[in-house]
Amino acid sequence: MFCPNCGRQIPDGSKFCPYCGKKIEIVEEPKSFKKESLKKEKRKVRLSIILIPVVVVLIVISIVFYFEFFPQVNPAKSSEYETKGLTILSDIVANGNLADKNKLSEASRCFEKAIKLNPDSITASRNLIFTYLLSNNFSDVEKETEKMLQKNPNDAFSLKIKELLSEEMP
Repeated sequence: MFCPNCGRQIPDGSKFCPYCGKKIEIVEEPKSFKKESLKKEKRKVRLSIILIPVVVVLIVISIVFYFEFFPQVNPAKSSEYETKGLTILSDIVANGNLADKNKLSEASRCFEKAIKLNPDSITASRNLIFTYLLSNNFSDVEKETEKMLQKNPNDAFSLKIKELLSEEMP
């Protein structure tokens, strides 16, 4: 407790300040005020008990949403998918099964996943275009080529594919 006159610390319950002699008036809070403040405190506690789990659930949902719809760039994992796609393509070529739509589709999915994990992977994009070419999927070849040209307008591979597509399609 402090003296309201001189500001020095004085013993609790003092009636006079031992330093300046000023009478200390102790004002007690009315009982109704104490009850109201207790009610307010209880409301705050109840609200906290409800809000904390809600906030935690919202945070967890936000984290899941972020990682589901905004995948992180992961070149190592991208490389794994690209290697798997190349293995599938080499099996197709080695076995002479260039018309195996299921294997070509599987290889395409691998390259698409590799690009999703590492959008800057030029080799994954080129391999995807090659797979689309083998599948006679020229509309996707064109789309993927345009994406590559947006990243690098001078990419010789993409420019050559675009030139070949314009010769193929009137």
